[in-house]
Amino acid sequence: MSREYIIPIFIPHAGCKKICVFCNEYSATGIKLKPDIEKLNEIFERYINYFPKNVKPYIAFYGATFTGMENEKMKYYLDWAQKKIYEEKAFGIRFSTSPEEITEEKIDILKNYTINFIEIGVQSFYKEVLEAANRPHNLDDVWNAIELLEKNNFDYGIHLMTGLPKSSYNKDINSAIITTLFKAKSVRIHPTVILKNSTLEKMYKNGEYKPETLDDAINKVARMTEIIEAAGKKVIRLGICLYGKERDNVVAGPYHDSFGDIVRTKIAEDIIKAFPELIVPIKYKSNFIGFKKKNVKLLEKSKIQFHENEDFILNNRKFSYAELLNLLLKKEFF
Repeated sequence: MSREYIIPIFIPHAGCKKICVFCNEYSATGIKLKPDIEKLNEIFERYINYFPKNVKPYIAFYGATFTGMENEKMKYYLDWAQKKIYEEKAFGIRFSTSPEEITEEKIDILKNYTINFIEIGVQSFYKEVLEAANRPHNLDDVWNAIELLEKNNFDYGIHLMTGLPKSSYNKDINSAIITTLFKAKSVRIHPTVILKNSTLEKMYKNGEYKPETLDDAINKVARMTEIIEAAGKKVIRLGICLYGKERDNVVAGPYHDSFGDIVRTKIAEDIIKAFPELIVPIKYKSNFIGFKKKNVKLLEKSKIQFHENEDFILNNRKFSYAELLNLLLKKEFF
């Protein structure tokens, strides 16, 4: 499959033993009820009708601590998804969960299904940040989850957040560095946004929490992305996804509809400034031009060129994207 098609199934707060200070899935998704089989089939058919014919999508369960649900309820959703796979209507299953809910018992259940990818909500590698965010896991849970997933050959990704209570620039950057040490297939990063009816909204209004500015979040997430992708891992999503009227549920914080594009623009800006005579693969041209053509004047002052080949060329040497980011980081830090 050259492009991945995903059918998102939201099961708001299912399996969540705690509600994190930043979280309100009802505000984020507009969905209040957990879907039954009839609703699941309705969602599936709606998305299938959007997709090109003969596409086999992934079924992805979001908005829940999926493996935190009671085993029978978890199997209820897995059985439905697996049936779609047996009927050759779907390709595989994905879900998000919290590290403490990855256990030997849960792994034994998951082995009976076509699980293609598991995202674990780590958020931060700092104890005080996890506690301040009311996360249900600690760092031992993270190490245990990663060990179990790697031992049992499950592909997994890591979700990080920036700007949480008790966090800082250095803590968030270090969380990105630590993430590169694992075998995670991908990483998702989003800055903390204050949603209506979340605990964080109360903290914000009481003066107990101050969100990052949009500029600070962009600069920080750009650097985190550079670090992670320099290690050969892909950051698959940047920023929180909100659709339609759910955008109105943002009280404060660094939310932007095009946050990912702006971060990619900032990374390209860093590269242009560091290597103004670089030859760039054409597939990166839109990032180098930038969101709303932000980098155009910078490009005009540089000697940046574009070509059809896959490699970046600097001083007659070829570099992959990861190698170029490594060179960028060394230039910036040393």
